[in-house]
Amino acid sequence: MEQRSSLIKRTAEEWIEFGDEAFNNGEYEKAFQYYKNAIQENAHSPFAYFKAGNALSMLKRWDEAIKYYIGTTTLDPGFSFAYYKKGVCYLELHNIPDALKEFSIAIQLNPNFAFAYYRRGFCLYLVKKFAEAIEDLTKAIELDPSHSLSYMYRGNCYFHLQKLEEALSDYDRAIELDPTEPKAFVSRGVVNIHLKQYKEAIADFTLAISIDDKNYLAYNYRGYCLNQLRQFELAIEDFERVLNIKKDFVDTYNNIGIAYVGLRQFEKAIEYFDKAISLNPRIASLYFNRGNANLHIRNYVEAIVDYDKALTIDPNYVYAYYGRGNAYYALEQWRDALRDYSKAISINPKFTNAYIARGNVYLKMKHLRKALEDFTQAIELDPNNPIPYLNRAIAYRSDNLFSYAVADFNEFLRLYGKEDKLTEKVRTWIRNMGYNPEF
Repeated sequence: MEQRSSLIKRTAEEWIEFGDEAFNNGEYEKAFQYYKNAIQENAHSPFAYFKAGNALSMLKRWDEAIKYYIGTTTLDPGFSFAYYKKGVCYLELHNIPDALKEFSIAIQLNPNFAFAYYRRGFCLYLVKKFAEAIEDLTKAIELDPSHSLSYMYRGNCYFHLQKLEEALSDYDRAIELDPTEPKAFVSRGVVNIHLKQYKEAIADFTLAISIDDKNYLAYNYRGYCLNQLRQFELAIEDFERVLNIKKDFVDTYNNIGIAYVGLRQFEKAIEYFDKAISLNPRIASLYFNRGNANLHIRNYVEAIVDYDKALTIDPNYVYAYYGRGNAYYALEQWRDALRDYSKAISINPKFTNAYIARGNVYLKMKHLRKALEDFTQAIELDPNNPIPYLNRAIAYRSDNLFSYAVADFNEFLRLYGKEDKLTEKVRTWIRNMGYNPEF
């Protein structure tokens, strides 16, 4: 019996070899058991602990893997890759502080460890320390210029810092290195949205979809671009694809509502805004959008309720004050409208339309001088906008300042550049004051 026992006894190195063979065959549970046997034979083998941790990582048993990596670094405190792998486990467990600590130790032990810089940079990106993340990701790129994800996440950091051209350059490089990664196309598309390059963005989202036809973000963003290009029916088709993949995606219900507003199907739009609100009642813009739809169908009281709700969630929502002011204006509640337009202006002193709207209220209230001041301010902010010239001309005419009125009416005609009932009416007003229209 003693002779047979000695024949089947394995060394730690032999168990590790068996484990490696099983690991390479994708038999991770079997590999883990072999590595455990190796540890039983030699409890001082850092490689046995390390490989056991790797097998558990492949099985996504992160907490257990960490224990074996701790065993590795206890036996060999200079084993930089074990700290790195431990950091990856913490990252998978969403324990960013401990992940950062482990990646930092790995870098301290091996200053040329490109993947450790990448992972630490990624962690810093997740906690919104974008400038620090850029430093690490740049170092990762210096050490390994072929790593596409380092470029992609550095691009994400640049995007969050509003450095759009730098972001675009990084996404271009990431795509050159790995044209099969849909996230890079989606990220570049989002930058193109911010640059208002909607056709280029659509091309990026379409490429992302060609790689991954279940990428709901790509469909949603492409639909958003189609909305911006006023191709509302096509946008709705993309949004419906999103809901087939992710049925409770709030942003998509909101976007469908916006598309139906563009199609002037306001009741249909309200249905989708209702659904979005039911999924997340804490988003101010959803109430604002529903308020706008109600405003279009003259549901002024309902619109005011929606704007009220938006402002409860976000007291500085400038467009909600403006929208509520429009509802009060439609109800001829001049003082309430005046208050809301004034609040909008106090939040954004460059809000041209708020000055125009407040000027209109002052006209209704016969406060001509204040109306003139607001229309003049609107013209200073946007000198190519024909509407404040028209409204200021009406104010001048009401104050019997006909030469000033005619000058503004003519400027309106020059800027407006269209032929319709309004232009004919303006020309009639000019003639009635004894002048000839210049346009």
